Amino acid sequence: MLNKTIDDIILQYSSRGMDKIQKEFNVQHCKNACNEFIKIEKGNVFIYTGFYVKGYAETDGPIGAYFLAKTLNTLGYTAIIITDEFCKNFFPNIKTLYLTHKDCKEESLLNILKEYSPVCHFSIERCGRNINNDYMNSRKISIAEFTPAVDLLFSLGNKTKKSFAIGDGGNEIGMGNFKNFIKESLKQEPCIVECDFPIIASVSNWGAYGFIAYLEKTLKTKLLASIKDIESYLEYIVSLGAVDGITGKNEATVDGKEWKLEDIILNDLKENIKNNL
Repeated sequence: MLNKTIDDIILQYSSRGMDKIQKEFNVQHCKNACNEFIKIEKGNVFIYTGFYVKGYAETDGPIGAYFLAKTLNTLGYTAIIITDEFCKNFFPNIKTLYLTHKDCKEESLLNILKEYSPVCHFSIERCGRNINNDYMNSRKISIAEFTPAVDLLFSLGNKTKKSFAIGDGGNEIGMGNFKNFIKESLKQEPCIVECDFPIIASVSNWGAYGFIAYLEKTLKTKLLASIKDIESYLEYIVSLGAVDGITGKNEATVDGKEWKLEDIILNDLKENIKNNL
């Protein structure tokens, strides 16, 4: 594809229908999200992530969240990651709140919002509730027992502040914007939690890279991580137990895809930045 946009790049190698969503809703979601984000005042940014798979968190999500957090801290924001115990110690040197089921009651969540006053909310591959108030994985199995309702914090915060969310399958926070299409055309049970600016990608981590690439292009500041840094971080979270979300294996892969694709995506993004500065 000639003159690929960043949205085109992060939707490459699609295997879960995100390319079909793009054809139906033909806008540059990642570009629109970035253009809106840079208008937001500096302050605390809540970044939500962590998707339960077979006793652990999956590798998709935390990688994107970690490098987005580092990027935002570099730009003068204060990133605060919102997750649960399955991502324990995943985010060195990044402030992290580990929420439990008990914490995810409205009164407690409103207190968190009051204490930290986030300027916006950004979810990356976090399971959100569906129409049956359940949390389901891609195999249509309930993981509610292992998924504290941090999406409620996201929704409460979104009442007064802008929200952004990345998904790659339809059951993640923010994919409620496409819920009718996901249910009817992709035959999946969609998350109903909506956001102001959704981003769709073949792998949610790639959506985060795309967003960071847009920031780099717009602000003309080097921000996108290297493949070496990403590989090192992936190996780190795998050492803590993280698993591939598709294979369920504790190995240094993401969503069952060949790792060489990660390098291709990053190189395409870097080429796009270089050609458009």
